[in-house]
Order: sequence, then C-alpha cells, then structure tokens
Amino acid sequence: MTHQTSHISLNVQRHHTTLVLNIKPSGRPSSDDFNKLSDMTNSALYAIHSQEVALFVDLSELTSISAKNAWNELLHGLKIGPEFKRIAVYGQNRWHNLMISTLSWLISPNLKVFRHKQEATDWVMVK
Repeated sequence: MTHQTSHISLNVQRHHTTLVLNIKPSGRPSSDDFNKLSDMTNSALYAIHSQEVALFVDLSELTSISAKNAWNELLHGLKIGPEFKRIAVYGQNRWHNLMISTLSWLISPNLKVFRHKQEATDWVMVK
C-alpha cells in the first residue's frame, strides 16, 4: 500500500518589474487545500500592490482533482484571472491541459498551457 500526500504550495518571486506567483498542487488536494490556496492567492494578490503580476501553475505532480474542486477553481479563476498580466500552466497530463486550454478564454486571454516547464517559465516571465 502506498501512502500519498497531497498539498498545494504557493510562493512569490520578483522578476524585473513583474511579481510571479507560483502555485504547485500535488497528489489529490482536498477542498480544504483549495480553500486555503484561494485565500492565500487573494491575500498575496491584493497585498502586493504591483502593476504587473503573473501566475505560474505547475500541474506536474497533480494526480487528480475532484469535479467539485475543479469547478470551484474555475469560478475562482474567473474572479481573479483578469488581475494577472500572464498565466502559464505547465503540465504533462493531456486531459488537464485540454480542459484548461478549453476554458482559457473564460479565465484570461493571456493564459497559455505548456508541456515543457522551461517554455512556461520563460513565457510567464517576459518583461
């Protein structure tokens, strides 16, 4: 039997004049994990007072997500998506990428999905 932990990390870094929020979920995060992430993202976003804020989401260690959590994250994305200059999503799961690409026009016109981490990093940090 394998024990798998789930969590979501959030960190912030500055790249030139852009502040980049990095989010990385792993395993199968719970509703509590996503609620905490939403609160932390909102706090970071509105406390930063920066003209340019970008978001980098690394889905490489996300194994699954419940339909309820996916829906709640979509609603949260609709609320805060326009606040970001660019949103880069990195992941190798074809279904995650397809779902996000399909919904990107709802969340932000500056959202792109990448299969290579370095390409996503380079794109989100463009000055």
